[in-house]
Amino acid sequence: MTERSSSPSTPSTPSTSPSFAPIDSVGALLEAARREGLRLVASHEGFDQTGLDFLAVHARDEEGVPWIVRTPRRAAVVEAARVEARVLALVRGRLPVAVPDWRVHTDQVIAYPRLGDVPAVTFDPEAGVRWNRVDPAAPWEAFIASMADALAALQRVDVEAIAAAGVPVKSIDDARQLHARAMDETRAALSPPDALWARWQRWLANDAVWPRHLALVHGDLHPGHMLLDEGGRLTGILDWTEAHLGDPSVDFALFAGAFSKAAFDACIARFEAAGGATWPGLAAHAQERWAAWPAMAAKWGMDTGNEGVIAHARSMLAQIAAEGR
Repeated sequence: MTERSSSPSTPSTPSTSPSFAPIDSVGALLEAARREGLRLVASHEGFDQTGLDFLAVHARDEEGVPWIVRTPRRAAVVEAARVEARVLALVRGRLPVAVPDWRVHTDQVIAYPRLGDVPAVTFDPEAGVRWNRVDPAAPWEAFIASMADALAALQRVDVEAIAAAGVPVKSIDDARQLHARAMDETRAALSPPDALWARWQRWLANDAVWPRHLALVHGDLHPGHMLLDEGGRLTGILDWTEAHLGDPSVDFALFAGAFSKAAFDACIARFEAAGGATWPGLAAHAQERWAAWPAMAAKWGMDTGNEGVIAHARSMLAQIAAEGR
């Protein structure tokens, strides 16, 4: 139970602080939430550190309702969270799946009731990556259909509404230039094989596969951000920090990297049947975007000083080079 009412339509307004001081303890984060009207008790010891942008605490209120309480890891995340709040307000009610309902949002604390169901992938420090309720090699039709329907609904969001919400826009030219810079700046760190480097350059230069339209995309739709019910259906999508109006293939690229080729093809077919806008080069373009993902990941790691992400990018690159996909 909260100390004050907090409706989904009126979350706390972020304050503008002259300097950013990260919260470094669970107690301090829950105290910050209490100052915003939430009485919460942590459900687990320590932070959930799986997110790259936020530290999180799993907590419960006085009625036993589970909550997620997040705090930014870096100052740059504060402004990104303001954009994410606008995106969430835009897509809530427009999608056939749930999204987080931020009841509290300040520069230092974001809190919302935890959505039901479980992520398609979870990570355990001892056991490593674990898939839940879906087989990436052969996902059920219910998963593919629900994913495609959600993506079709997302990409149907009206451009005027997107602009009015202040959602970031990345043109197709912006995307090509961003990838080209990432490839150049990470080449020494990644040492991509010559064949993969040449493949990246062919993709950038191939006008035939690049789209001619923009659409609203999640931007980071990996399995850890997909919530599935017991039947394997997509019921919710988490972490909209990277959402923007841009290349419609972005979310399909991540799908191509996580699931089988047969599932990828089926998802695109169902997406088109659900009214999603396609073009002849969509499948090839999404697969090439996934092949170039290590450069983008490494660039992010370099910009934020995250050596773990750079190491992960090297691992991704080795796998992509070995599999040729």
